[in-house]
Amino acid sequence: MRRPQAAPGHPLPDLAGSPDHENGIAVDDERNTVWTTNTRDNSVGVYSQRTGKRLATLPGVNHAREVVVDEKRNLAWASSFADGSVVAFDTRTYKEKKRVTLAGSSPAGLAVEEWTGTAYATDFTNDRIIEIAPRARSPRLIPTGDSPLSIALSKDGRTAYQAAGTVSVINLRKGAVTKAVPTGAGAKSVATDPRSGLVLVANRTTTTLTVVDPRKGTVVDSLTTGAHTNHVHVAHGAAFVAAKSDSGPEGQDLLHRFPLGH
Repeated sequence: MRRPQAAPGHPLPDLAGSPDHENGIAVDDERNTVWTTNTRDNSVGVYSQRTGKRLATLPGVNHAREVVVDEKRNLAWASSFADGSVVAFDTRTYKEKKRVTLAGSSPAGLAVEEWTGTAYATDFTNDRIIEIAPRARSPRLIPTGDSPLSIALSKDGRTAYQAAGTVSVINLRKGAVTKAVPTGAGAKSVATDPRSGLVLVANRTTTTLTVVDPRKGTVVDSLTTGAHTNHVHVAHGAAFVAAKSDSGPEGQDLLHRFPLGH
């Protein structure tokens, strides 16, 4: 992998009718929509990709944190951090289809395994991953690193990566952490590059993007991103890193693009 180079940051536009306090975002290209979690009003929002118009507001997701779309199964999963629930909505009708609640848990980060449709949520309070398989009667609980906020999966779906100051590499079949790699203070978000298998971590406190080789359990690179680094997403051969308010020259949010060379 060649060293990524940062493109200039660009302001993030507001969605039409947005309450302006979104925490998570996911794109559904099958339905041409954008899904957001709106933390302060405990809802999930659905918007048109083409116009930015709000299509639906879905209440009942208490301190809504993250959202992820399963296009194959027409589902959008959202984490309800404050009441211990993981909620699935139908992406065609916007109706709630499933709700899994674990008393005392705090679901945060989300990921969906492409082939099986199994959903994974990090439980921030109890240092574990909540696995929700389509045909399982109850969720499986997998121990992980301290206070997990974000989760990503390997391309084959056999390994999970969880970030919270370190990247925990978790063998999902065995339900065990196999490696722990320090990345930086304030790790908020983790993503995988499906082509190289590398793991990328956005660190809010150190304002860096850390690149980890999970096979070797080593840090490959550390890139400066700007203040309040909050989220990383990999698509189209690049890592897109969102930096929250006060990052831009006028206090706006910024989006940085790091090309991933192979």
